[in-house]
Amino acid sequence: MKRRALLVAGGAFASSVLGGRTAQAKQAVVQWPMFEWEKQRGFFPPGVGVLVPPPLAVYGDGEAYADAAAHQYLPAGEAEALRTHAVQVLGKRADLRRRPGFEPPKDAPSERVRVRTADGHYLTAHLDGWGDGDPRHAFPVALHELYDHVQVLRRRVRADGTPWAADALLLVAVHLDAEPDGPEPWPASVPVPDVRHDRPYRETKLAGAKARKVRRDLPRSDEDEGVWPSYRTPAGAFIAANWRYSLPHEW
Repeated sequence: MKRRALLVAGGAFASSVLGGRTAQAKQAVVQWPMFEWEKQRGFFPPGVGVLVPPPLAVYGDGEAYADAAAHQYLPAGEAEALRTHAVQVLGKRADLRRRPGFEPPKDAPSERVRVRTADGHYLTAHLDGWGDGDPRHAFPVALHELYDHVQVLRRRVRADGTPWAADALLLVAVHLDAEPDGPEPWPASVPVPDVRHDRPYRETKLAGAKARKVRRDLPRSDEDEGVWPSYRTPAGAFIAANWRYSLPHEW
């Protein structure tokens, strides 16, 4: 088993990735999810949090993705019921307000929930702490009901859906200032990410044969572990790297 390296590097995060609609062929026009719950980044060390996929994304054809781990087509009525429910809640500003005195920590990751309306526009809400179930009940009842609705669909897709293993992924690398414990040689089949002391962080979108090589030769760890596989590059530098599967609109 490969040893793991703690992510100890400075630097800033790059932008979120965008992309095509299918995992087989990149398209010129991005088809965004009809509904998406996305956990965005807070003020973490570089790399931490970037590989947390959207807990739930539902496209206009009813295809739902849970945690970029499984996907399933929802019945048309269920997909439309989710859209209608989310539009009703996100369209009312009063339903999005926290109770006074219940603001989240300033360094907490942002959670974005958005839904496409019937006329093609998006309603978007940033609901920091929504994804933990809001144990302090800082949010209105309407948001709790939407959360429960989303979680029911998410659990069903994870339990009954088809595993998601696309030929498209996001590879993230971080330069390490010190030698980690037991680094492996960087695999010759994968280009070495351009990270160094003055540019310690890099995100790379890969698809097709390049993505398959990463899947084959670079093991990944769960984001919750907090540590990533570590490597020694041919130039003698040390990096940590990890990856996750991309959703159709992310590559």
